[in-house]
Amino acid sequence: MNPDPVVSGEEAKFKISATSGKSITGGEVTITVYFHGIFVHSEKIDLCQETPCPIAPGDFVLSHVQTLPGITPAGPYSLKMSISGNDNELLTCIRFPFKIVRDSQAYVSEI
Repeated sequence: MNPDPVVSGEEAKFKISATSGKSITGGEVTITVYFHGIFVHSEKIDLCQETPCPIAPGDFVLSHVQTLPGITPAGPYSLKMSISGNDNELLTCIRFPFKIVRDSQAYVSEI
């Protein structure tokens, strides 16, 4: 996650390295976000918008960029991301925690 912590109102980027045992011609990425364990946001994205398709067997990188609204509350979040192929087969599912801070808090955490 970059930056870490994520700053409310600014762009956040994450990259996930993965390995596939088969060719992937397309699919869907579902991102679900929780704040203090409570659902706050979900979106579905075409897999080929996040990484070049088709994906050959082997290693690949999935990248996503999101600009958070300036009113996004600071605090602990978790993100769940699942990737499904064109046939709706679940290819992977991951979950990771992250923190959002206000702009002024980001500078304090660097000191």
